Amino acid sequence: MIPEGRTNNLQPNRLVLEAAHRLAVDRFGSLAGYRLSLRPSRRFLFAEPPTVQNLAVELRKPAFAALIAQGDPDARVHLVIETDNVSPGIRALYRAAKVPYVHLRVLPAMADLYYETDGISIEYKTAPDHLDYAVHSILEHAESSFNPARTGSLLRNTLQKTLHSALTSLTEEMDYSVHLQMPFGYAVGYRPDMPGAIARQTIEMVIGRNPMTTEAAEVVLPIRVESRPIEERDEETRAMDEQVAAFVVRSGIPMVAVEPATREGSYSVTCSMDGVDEAVIEESDIQGWSRYFEGVLSELRDHLTFGNGQGSGNEG
Repeated sequence: MIPEGRTNNLQPNRLVLEAAHRLAVDRFGSLAGYRLSLRPSRRFLFAEPPTVQNLAVELRKPAFAALIAQGDPDARVHLVIETDNVSPGIRALYRAAKVPYVHLRVLPAMADLYYETDGISIEYKTAPDHLDYAVHSILEHAESSFNPARTGSLLRNTLQKTLHSALTSLTEEMDYSVHLQMPFGYAVGYRPDMPGAIARQTIEMVIGRNPMTTEAAEVVLPIRVESRPIEERDEETRAMDEQVAAFVVRSGIPMVAVEPATREGSYSVTCSMDGVDEAVIEESDIQGWSRYFEGVLSELRDHLTFGNGQGSGNEG
């Protein structure tokens, strides 16, 4: 549960910051039948989250994007897009799990795309204006080798799938997008007083401005979605949830939390924004979810300032 607090005149975090980000969005985000989920935590890109201890922090940090098929109820990952340098350890995990990934860099007068999966690697170097062949070749190969048993699903349970369905219909009308499984530090941006542990805490859904129609794809609303009753969560998860809730209230950040209510099959929905009442919504009530979030997003319009917000995530 998130206590009600005061929402400051917020400048949201920007998800698209540099030339490589914009190029990835423009080229891969425009592929027919697909969409991008920005900044997914790497551990969710695998069918089974890896448990390599010395890579635990890197796995909780995000790739730039995951390419998923529109309308896929599981939001399975078809291609991972990286724009930052990727460590040999993470590359080895992608390779071992046969998760297809492309590392995109923008060089002087040139774009470089390194693609790898299932024992095959291909590198394309071309002018940024002539990337279509490379992008479609990469997609064609990724699709020919796609195996849903290998890659992760960004929607992990029935509650997430139902809520995502409701939010997708609503946000498309408002020219927003829904991103999945994003680290908290990337959902709210760099803040010097944010502990590293909560910066890496996963936020299941993040509503942001449409990256295809806006310059920076700013975050509008993080949403924590928890299907387990509090007594079934481990001590670390409970502690992280409490710290995240305290931080958003202290910092005046708008955020919504969804968690089981006392009535079976229903969920308590709380918001950190002043004036937004707690609601109890049945899991299957898509119209109820849409009404609630339409009200929250309408209320947010008075508090959001776009243009010069935070520009990076807390690394922790």
